[in-house]
Parts: sequence; structure tokens; C-alpha cells
Amino acid sequence: MIGVAVYRFFHMGSSIALFIGTMLVASCTPSDRDFATNGAGSDLMSQRTVVATDSLDAYFGEICRQADLPVSGPRPLRCQTGGFDELSWQSMVKAGFNDIDHRCDLYLSWLENKRNEKPFVDATISTVGTTAAGVLGVAVPGSTALEYVGLALGFTSQIYNAYYTRALLGIEPSTIKITVEGRRLAFRNEFIDARYREKGDVVYVLRSYLKLCTPQTITMDVNAFARAGATGVEPPQYQNLLLERRAMDTIRSVTSPALVVKPLTTPTVSPAVRLVFVTAGYSDAQLEQVRAALCVHSSDPANTKTMAAIKMWEDQVYEDEPNNPLHQGRVDDVEFNGINMQQGLRDAPRCEDRWHNFEERALFQGKPETEKSFITAINKIGLSKSAMKFGDAASRKAVADARTKCALMPINGVGMSDLTDDLYNKIIEWSGKTEGSTCG
Repeated sequence: MIGVAVYRFFHMGSSIALFIGTMLVASCTPSDRDFATNGAGSDLMSQRTVVATDSLDAYFGEICRQADLPVSGPRPLRCQTGGFDELSWQSMVKAGFNDIDHRCDLYLSWLENKRNEKPFVDATISTVGTTAAGVLGVAVPGSTALEYVGLALGFTSQIYNAYYTRALLGIEPSTIKITVEGRRLAFRNEFIDARYREKGDVVYVLRSYLKLCTPQTITMDVNAFARAGATGVEPPQYQNLLLERRAMDTIRSVTSPALVVKPLTTPTVSPAVRLVFVTAGYSDAQLEQVRAALCVHSSDPANTKTMAAIKMWEDQVYEDEPNNPLHQGRVDDVEFNGINMQQGLRDAPRCEDRWHNFEERALFQGKPETEKSFITAINKIGLSKSAMKFGDAASRKAVADARTKCALMPINGVGMSDLTDDLYNKIIEWSGKTEGSTCG
């Protein structure tokens, strides 16, 4: 009975027209009307972009966890991709392939089971929304899986519609399985030596791989391979796969002919970048982020100021745990990206120009009362009579004089007029003594 129903569905033109018309009317939503009127739209930015970005970040967090790569925060997890090398990106892609394979296998099994259920075959679109969410591993309401991801990698339920689902139910299950498995193996084989350098590469490849298990692609592939078997003409899927793979490793000059490509060159970084960061993959721009956060304002060609600033920052961060393995005088992925409640240097606000080092920033930035109390202290003990705010000429001279009087000579690249935690504490203690007392 099922075979007869499917046969009639494919061979009665009027029935098809009536069915499609019924589906369009019954399932017309604001999203449907928007696509029908505007297509993909003419504006680059849309609300879908915001949702897709959040969903992609959440999906990457889960895939990173599957690949044993660093993540932070409660769900939705955040993958610490800053500084990933090619091996890390490769691990993420493999985990993504495995995740997609698992969900695809569940979908193929579901199709085979539903093919034997006449009530489902006779139904229209009523269960497709739940089906798409359930069989692809995206949680239905009330579950604890990837419910915030939506359909992974940006695909929406519109690609899992009644027309293609009913079409697939009319195809012999082994034909679907052989077609999908063949396409997946060919894809993996073609991309086995691909080199991934950034997040965009991974998104591109995983989306392409996921498309192989969507109803439209499966239907198209079955038809294309059936025609190829009858005509002997190679299906376009093979050529398209080669083009997809080629796009990973090449870039095209704007003025070049369409088929002329140039090799993609790996960007070079300065020796300072390799010195500052523990892992490869960071850029000079990210080095400048670190310097801006740690108050290295001037040129630092020898990198001495930057390394001293990193040590000062780590001494403060790991004050209660000096043996922490992250306390190594260089910036690793966790320190740059942040983890749990700890803010990373990547997201730290820029240091104000009047602070000479990170400890000055930690003492005074955003703390006007602390700054005012310090100015009062240096005026009280006679180090200055005219300082108005920290960082002016009078306060800098007072700090330099205090270093001499308190016998706290600067180390690790700190200047005489640079304030540090130990000198700040000495000055505050000194200001609490009776008039005429000395430091110490």
C-alpha cells in the first residue's frame, strides 16, 4: 500500500500541484512570506545573523568539548579558539564530522522506520518540525541537549519540509543509505589533507558536509546517480566536490580570470609574537591587544617592556597560587581568552595613557576615591604639595622621591616614577604615622 501511495504521489501531476498548494497555504508563516517577497534579502545584516552567530558559538563550544579542546563557562560553552594551530582546527573538524555522521545515521534509520508506518506516510507536515529537531540531535523543548543551537550550523526547518520527506519515503532505503555513505566517504577523502587556519574554514567545511544529509541533497543525489548509471555521464557532484576542496587552499585575485588562482600564503608574524604567546597562531594585532591591556604604551622593539608587564600581571593574578602552571611569564590561550569568571586579556579594556604599568591601572583605573586618597597621602607626608591627580608631574616626582626614601629600587623594567603595589603600601603606611616620621 505504501509503494502504491508513493507511486501515485510522483505520477499524478494534479495531485502534486494540489499537495504543494495545500502545503503552502497550511504552513504560510511570517518567515515564509519574507522569503517569498524578499528572497535572502538585500541587506548584509539581519536578525538572522545575530541568531546564527550565537548558535554557531554554542555549537563550536560543544564540538570543542567533543574534541577535548579548551572550553569555558557554563552552557552554552565557549570554545577557546584564540591561538588554535592547524592541528587544533583539524581536531575540531574531525569531531564535527563525527557529530554530523551520528545525527545523519539517526536520520537515515528514522526514514527507514517511518517508511513502514502508513499513518505517517499519509500525514502532511504536522510532524516535520519535531522530526527535524529530534532526529538531527537538536533538542526539543524541555530537553538538555543543544536546544540553543537550533538546527546546527544555520540550517532551518524549512529544508526539512513535507515534500522532500514524502519523496524520500518513496525511495528504497538501501539506495538512500548507499548514496549518502558514498558521498560522505568521498567528502572525507577529498578533505583528508585540508589545512584549516581559522574558524571560517571550519564553518565552510562542516556546513558542506552537513548538507549531504539533508532531504533535498539526498533526493538530488539519488536522481543524479541514477541518471549517471543510465547515461554513463559523471554526476556533477564529483566536480562540485573538487571545487569545494579547491576553495579551501586558494584565493583569487580580483583582477584575475575566474580559473586562475594563487596559493594562499600563511601570514608571517614578528619574533615578538612568538616570544609573548605560548602557542602558535597569534598575530601582531593580538600582541597589541595584550600591550594595550597591560599598559605598554610606547614602542617596544626588544619586547622587554611587554615581557615585564606580563610578569607583573601574572604576579598579581596568581598571587595566591604562585605555583600555578599558567604562571610562566608568557601568555597562553586561557590567559588571552579568559575562562570561567576570569577575564582574558583579549577582552580587557584598554589601559589609560596616564598609567605606566598594570599595577597602577589595577590601583586607580575606575577608582577615583582610591586615587584621591593616595594624592592626599603624598601631600601629607611632604612628598608633594601640588599634586592634583595621579600621573601629573608632581605626583610622578613624589613617587620617585618615595622610592629613594623607602629604599625600594625598581626591578623588572619598572621606572623610578612608576608606582607598584609594594611602594603604594609603603606610602599609605607612612602617611598613617605621626608628622615628621620617615618611611620604613
